[in-house]
Amino acid sequence: MNRLFTAFTVMIMIAVLGVSFPALSGLAAAPYKSVTDGNTDLAVDLYRELGKVEGNMFFSPFSISSALAMTYAGARGDTAEQMKEALHFQLEQSGLNSSFRSLNQRLALTAERSDQKLTIANALVLTKGRVSDKYEKILKTYYDAEIFGGDLGAINGWVKRKTEGRIDTILEQLSANSVCVILNAIYFKGTWDAQFDKKSTRDAPFNISADKQVNVPLMHRKDNYKLLEQENIQVISLPYKGKELSMVVFLPGQADGLAAIEEQLKAKDIRELMVKLDKQPDRNVSVYFPRFTTASKYDLVGPFQTMGMKDAFSTRADFTGMGWQKGYIWIGQIKHRAFVEVNEEGTEAAAATAVEMVTKAMPARELIFRADHPFLFLIRDNQTGTILFMGRMANPA
Repeated sequence: MNRLFTAFTVMIMIAVLGVSFPALSGLAAAPYKSVTDGNTDLAVDLYRELGKVEGNMFFSPFSISSALAMTYAGARGDTAEQMKEALHFQLEQSGLNSSFRSLNQRLALTAERSDQKLTIANALVLTKGRVSDKYEKILKTYYDAEIFGGDLGAINGWVKRKTEGRIDTILEQLSANSVCVILNAIYFKGTWDAQFDKKSTRDAPFNISADKQVNVPLMHRKDNYKLLEQENIQVISLPYKGKELSMVVFLPGQADGLAAIEEQLKAKDIRELMVKLDKQPDRNVSVYFPRFTTASKYDLVGPFQTMGMKDAFSTRADFTGMGWQKGYIWIGQIKHRAFVEVNEEGTEAAAATAVEMVTKAMPARELIFRADHPFLFLIRDNQTGTILFMGRMANPA
């Protein structure tokens, strides 16, 4: 292939609207359990890396994992091994591709069964070059990818459509030697299984630290929820309609307690807490939860280099599975954008990721869950355990 066209971009777009995580009804099925377990590991690793910067944080580990799974399908040698380890892929490429297909089909079925809107879309945009027919076939067969030619406008336009306008731009520019862009978009819109009454929403203090407060709209509802209470932490599942999806909130016991939880956070702990939470009986809980909107933008090259993906960003890169000779293309940028809005009706969230490859060039008492200080939250599919989104709410004002 012509050396002039040796830049490649992979974009992952995810839009989630009204996501919910009710209790898991069981372990993820064999075809995709390794993918969901690896996704949880990746979520925690990225949370640690992105969380080094103070303030609100929101991202989609599933979007990032999906886009890089499509990139990984074209990696070989040490590049593939490093990507596999950093992304916590437990399968070789062929098995991983099949598992992603099974998981995407399962997520779509879950949304349909719970009467929610969930769209999972993938695309390969050929900008100024080509990839091999074999690689194109992999993306079509296992990721149901749309394949078309286009430029920056076409890429951002696709993203905007698939996220229903929540992410209108994923890339500000393309390399002069761009070959193609891989896109993944997820859009979900739904409502709480039990909506909050707007009349019950009141402005109230939110303790952003032990000695600083801001006033925010605090929603309130007393209803049946799964609530897990352990030393210094409460974990609650706020289900969306159909109870196939839920928002799970990890609330420290103290206003300044989130840092300690984050410091000790492990994927194993999240899985164990989810199992315990799912076993909890529904109990009448008085829930106070802030109404908030936040958007985020990340450059993920640094975090992934820290996590062990070294060769993929240099001339040592081996992406011969895409139809190019070793060292001709590598990842130049990975961009990720996300958006989330939580209100009385439900949740709206969107995320996008872009990866560009460039050339050489208790006792009887009232149960209260009052989220009036920083907390960690995630949105997951309850049947498979897939974490679609994860974040930190430090200041909802």
